Amino acid sequence: MTQGVIVLRSLVANRWAFVPVFMLAAVVTAAVLVVTLAVNDRGATAAEPDYYRKGAAWDEWKKQLAMNGVLRWVVTPNVVASHAHAGRARLQLSVADKHGMPIEGAIVHADVIPILDGDARVALVLAHDGAGQYSAELPIRIGGQWEIRSTVEWHGSRFCDRVRRTVEFQSQHAAESGQ
Repeated sequence: MTQGVIVLRSLVANRWAFVPVFMLAAVVTAAVLVVTLAVNDRGATAAEPDYYRKGAAWDEWKKQLAMNGVLRWVVTPNVVASHAHAGRARLQLSVADKHGMPIEGAIVHADVIPILDGDARVALVLAHDGAGQYSAELPIRIGGQWEIRSTVEWHGSRFCDRVRRTVEFQSQHAAESGQ
């Protein structure tokens, strides 16, 4: 018998000794794969900007919520198709006071955050379109649930609101062909 055959028979006879080695290799490979996927996922590392400052300013936020309750303004966001760019979206906000009267000439800001990719958040200043309507083009095209945080300032009063909307986009081909 040759030396190679003896070694091969020895390895075959002791094959169960390799089970822990293969299991350990599989665990290490799975751990490396999971960590790599987690680190390379853009949305997985999204964090709230200035979260510490927001936590420290909790009392001011509670006062703002109380002011929102006093003002009782109604801010209704809609995400609609853009007139300027096919396949893009436009944020429209309707702003009215507690009596349903449109608020004209306010300064309106909005933060649009796609939940799927929190790093793609966009800060917008909305233009007044008349009759309590404000709008701005959205430079992002990410479907799914979005959080829209709006701030309306008018005659020394400030109103803040947060809502979530589900936004679906047509495929780029369908948008270009007009379907």
